[in-house]
Amino acid sequence: MKLDNILISKIDFDDDTYLLGSRIDSPLLLNSIKEIGLINPPILRDKNHVYQIISGYKRLKACKELGIEEVFSRVYKSGEISNEECLKIVFYKNQERLSDMERAELLLKFKRLCGLEQNELIQRVLPILGIVPSRKNFEKYKRLAELEREIKDAFYSQKISIEQVIILSEMPSPIRIEILNRVLLKCKMNTNETREVVREIIDITARDKRDVKEIIDEIEIKIGQRDVKTDLLRREVKLMRYPMLARVEEEFKGCLKSLNLPKDVTVHHPPFFEGNYIEFRMKIESAQRLSEILSYLASVLHNGLLNKLLGIVKEGKQSDRSF
Repeated sequence: MKLDNILISKIDFDDDTYLLGSRIDSPLLLNSIKEIGLINPPILRDKNHVYQIISGYKRLKACKELGIEEVFSRVYKSGEISNEECLKIVFYKNQERLSDMERAELLLKFKRLCGLEQNELIQRVLPILGIVPSRKNFEKYKRLAELEREIKDAFYSQKISIEQVIILSEMPSPIRIEILNRVLLKCKMNTNETREVVREIIDITARDKRDVKEIIDEIEIKIGQRDVKTDLLRREVKLMRYPMLARVEEEFKGCLKSLNLPKDVTVHHPPFFEGNYIEFRMKIESAQRLSEILSYLASVLHNGLLNKLLGIVKEGKQSDRSF
């Protein structure tokens, strides 16, 4: 290895053999190099006087955009360093900031560039990457590595979380792209909500013998395609997955109407009837008003309507959940 000034024009930017992570240019990196220069020399490999980038792809690309003609670099001769040693450099130069997705991409590079078998990848490479060596972890990171670029870019641009990526990785390719573009990128959901919605959409497709696109088309017709709200989406998916919920919901509203409650009292059932309770909310401005409301509720209690309301909630919890 030697230190040398290398012409930017001699660097092969089409060779992304060792590139990990986002392909999106970073304005922050560009501005940093513009203001203070390139502090950390990139690492290159000389391949017949055309230089392959081992580490520093994004820094070099920023230099090229800024019109810098040559960069001070660490340069290896072609036969001086192996693919495995190059990959280890990539890891150790970036290990503190590598995401699970980038570790997955690196694992796949060890497999493809070094020709390592599964057992060797599990026992030798996973520990290098800071991953507990097991077949389960190997399969998890392999699935992540083989995901479509579209999903990886959504993750790297922080539009979806790594947990959501993992959920997508467990699904067949056409389905996960449809879910990504038409569900995850349209509304914000946490991990549990994502897992629930995805599971129920898959259940609907299996039950009704329809594809995911048809199911999402139907949901979009009902809720509209713009500014999709999470609660609205989850509700429509639930109603499609458990159609009896719609009937129970109407029955609940009808019983609630017959209670003829004061306007400053509202009654709510648990979301999707996933509970054995009802919730009363009151707005009061005086002790006298509270006393009046409580007296009215006591009279309602005696006529059995509250018990009927609770019965509807319990029915909703048990409705068509056994697919």
